[in-house]
Amino acid sequence: MSLLEVTGLTHSFGENYLFKNADFTLNKGEHIGIVGQNGAGKSTFIKICTEQLIPDSGRIVWQPNTKIGYLDQYAQIEKSVAMREFLQSAFSGLYEIENRMNELYCQSADGDMAKLSTAARYQEELERKEFYLIDTKIEQVATGLGLTVVGLDRPIEQMSGGQRAKVILAKLLLEKPDILLLDEPTNFLDKEHVTWLAEYLSSLPNAFLVVSHDY
Repeated sequence: MSLLEVTGLTHSFGENYLFKNADFTLNKGEHIGIVGQNGAGKSTFIKICTEQLIPDSGRIVWQPNTKIGYLDQYAQIEKSVAMREFLQSAFSGLYEIENRMNELYCQSADGDMAKLSTAARYQEELERKEFYLIDTKIEQVATGLGLTVVGLDRPIEQMSGGQRAKVILAKLLLEKPDILLLDEPTNFLDKEHVTWLAEYLSSLPNAFLVVSHDY
């Protein structure tokens, strides 16, 4: 099943054509890398796919309800929070379920079986979605990207621009969307962290599209 279909894509800057009547399909679970020199149109293609830029002509069609994860290393994030809290926000939906579950358990202290049953279903859902492994997952990704040496409890406002970019990447990896769109994800990464990222991405069952000037 295709997640993204690009047909007849044409885009230029002045007389310089980056794409001319190009077709492209990204299927579910497919892993694609686009490598090229700076100025070749890699980032422009990502911006077109994410509707940040309108092409001269062509159609960009996403499968309905596709969860897209786009790496914007310059995104504005809440700087007063600690890195750990920011990364935990990748699982905000699960934390909401936990809150509802705890409320129901408190409300069913008098033996309300209906509320107890609903709370139990919430707990089963949390276990199925590995909610109780969140801290372990955060530690694994943070370690892989070289962030644990910074300190998971350090406020983001105390980090360098490169460290913040890695934190944004870490959160995106933890969210595990249907498709990852990664524009130059190796920026600010040491060689060992690039190796870890490559292995991590290769193991993903979900689709991704990476554009980079590195092989």
